[in-house]
Amino acid sequence: MLEELRKTHELAWGISKRILMLLGPIVAYGLLLVFFWFVFPPPEGSAFPAFSPQFIVLIGLLIAYLVPPFGKETIIPAALIGGAAVAALIAGIIGMPIDPAEITGFPLWVVVLAIVGMDIAVAAFITFNFDLLLKIPFIGNWLRWIMRGADNIIQSKKWIRDLSSAGLLLFMYIPLQGSGAMTTSVIARLLNYPPMLAIGLVTIGSLMSSLTVGLGISSIIKLWEVNPLLAVLEVIAILGFIVLVAVSWSKIVRKIGQMQNKK
Repeated sequence: MLEELRKTHELAWGISKRILMLLGPIVAYGLLLVFFWFVFPPPEGSAFPAFSPQFIVLIGLLIAYLVPPFGKETIIPAALIGGAAVAALIAGIIGMPIDPAEITGFPLWVVVLAIVGMDIAVAAFITFNFDLLLKIPFIGNWLRWIMRGADNIIQSKKWIRDLSSAGLLLFMYIPLQGSGAMTTSVIARLLNYPPMLAIGLVTIGSLMSSLTVGLGISSIIKLWEVNPLLAVLEVIAILGFIVLVAVSWSKIVRKIGQMQNKK
């Protein structure tokens, strides 16, 4: 009798844990979106009574963030700058007319919180449910496609494995082709990282990259308001710095590879 009760308890706990892992990240991010709904409440007489234009555009930008080739380097500037181009992009995504005059730039804290929160939710959902997701026909095939891409990344960028946790963190931070919470989580799984470590690396990398892009764009916007020439010079300086870092990083990676081959 006691053995049956124990098995029943373990089964109930296993089911409850699985439901929590499946729905937890989705519900948590849904609550964050509810918070943003209160931050940008629908104005009186709006064409969309339940949602403000700002909130609709924010949701549209977050949907675009999930679709390649969009990433932090495109979505964060679009969210901070706002304007007609962003309104046209979101109107095309969601199929609703949005007045460009109503779309202004979002505060930096909103953009960073929305992007980092989504990266955490994606990392938690994939990391905790990886085995189950592989068994679902359509999602499993899609996830295997990501796994093949992640494996190619590991093979072509051996420094990710060689630098251990620091390598995965750098991959999440540096805007490389294919980098992001989804691919980083799959790479962490392929490298047998513990789930909480994988989620932690995604969180730190996402926060660092979001702040880097966000603060840079905010600085350019403020300089443009003061003197457009200074803003252009800053953009040139940033691009030069990126090229310098890219060249230096390629040399470091080459040296890591040479050291690895000598072992």
